[in-house]
Amino acid sequence: MKRMLSLVLVLAMSLSLAACGGGSNPAKSNSGSAGASQTSGGDFKWPNMVKLSITGSGTTAYAGTLAWSNILEGTGNTKVRLLPEDSNATKFQRVRNGETLMTYDTMGDVSTLIGAKFGYATQTGGPYQVRWVWPDFASNSVMFVRGDSKIEKPTDITKDTPIACTIDSAMENVKASLAAAAGVSVDEMNWIYCSSYGEMPKLVTTGAAELCAYVTPTSSSIIEASAAPQGIRVMDFNPELYPEWCAAFQSKQPVYSFNKIGFGNEAAVGKHGWGSDGGWISAETADQDLIYNLVKFFAESQEEIRDAFETYSYYWSVDYAREVLDRSYVPIAEGTIRYFKEIGKWTEADDARQEYNIKLIDLYMEAYSDCIAQANTDGINIDPQNQEWLDYWEAFKQARELPPVVIMSDAEIAQALAAGF
Repeated sequence: MKRMLSLVLVLAMSLSLAACGGGSNPAKSNSGSAGASQTSGGDFKWPNMVKLSITGSGTTAYAGTLAWSNILEGTGNTKVRLLPEDSNATKFQRVRNGETLMTYDTMGDVSTLIGAKFGYATQTGGPYQVRWVWPDFASNSVMFVRGDSKIEKPTDITKDTPIACTIDSAMENVKASLAAAAGVSVDEMNWIYCSSYGEMPKLVTTGAAELCAYVTPTSSSIIEASAAPQGIRVMDFNPELYPEWCAAFQSKQPVYSFNKIGFGNEAAVGKHGWGSDGGWISAETADQDLIYNLVKFFAESQEEIRDAFETYSYYWSVDYAREVLDRSYVPIAEGTIRYFKEIGKWTEADDARQEYNIKLIDLYMEAYSDCIAQANTDGINIDPQNQEWLDYWEAFKQARELPPVVIMSDAEIAQALAAGF
């Protein structure tokens, strides 16, 4: 683990020097600046810089991105600039506005975007045509307490438990799930707020909070917390041991599943966390030639990327990406489709899934636009902190009878399309 952290530090220094040096001009679009470099083959020219939205430096996602972006920069084709941001809603808005090419997130949070829940329900926000580019991880999260805590299992968590959390759209999902599992409303829970994802574990180790609301089992944050004098105890969200609690928790995040942690911090290994596929997401309007060449790089450099970041040893591969396509409820980027067609790994069932997923987002986009217009007419303050507005939008969705955003089988999608969806 020390070797991996040393590697991450070296990569971080390398990327910082590369990004700050060279006198590059500011980017004119999400795919880079006006200048460009030629690829090793074909007519495509890489932009001078690719800008990405990413989670903070204490996360697995940031460390992994440093690994592959350093390899990409080593080709001489382009530079990579990372824009750290803890707010998922802000990251998605940057992609929507063309400020960054892609953002790193989970399919689970994309479902929150499509449904315009919590921080996504703004006047200029809401659903838009996002595109799944490349998966690199089965994103699992866990919760933990200090080793000397009286809380030993999920069912011990009550409305009085001081829970470390931060202000973010992803956090709102976790808060809703914990409140449902405790059988109370979100406002009745005892939330202890901090400024960022990386600060939540520190609130627990210092005694300011009892429970860390969520952290990935491979992040530096949980590694640091486990090194504290009292150590940590990770909650086991095992649906076989706690079926009612887990069902209530999952009721607020239906696209997430409970998975056994296979690697990461030793306090988490063998326990059950919750999560969904994680990876890179872009917009329909992004440069699809650039997306295609990135995916081609991801695929053809998969062994080198896995060697550079051990967390990717299982997940970073064409085979795993193909597996994720079978359960995606997010449309796939055209550049990604182009590559998978070239290697013979795109099917008619994929075409049907793509058609359904695009139509689903279209329905939510139309409904949200109509709802915003009606709310403005009715004098509703469109603010994600305004519960009246959130209730107004939820009622509007129900009136429109919008289909839920859930994982569907090929057969279910074929049936829906045949019925005229």
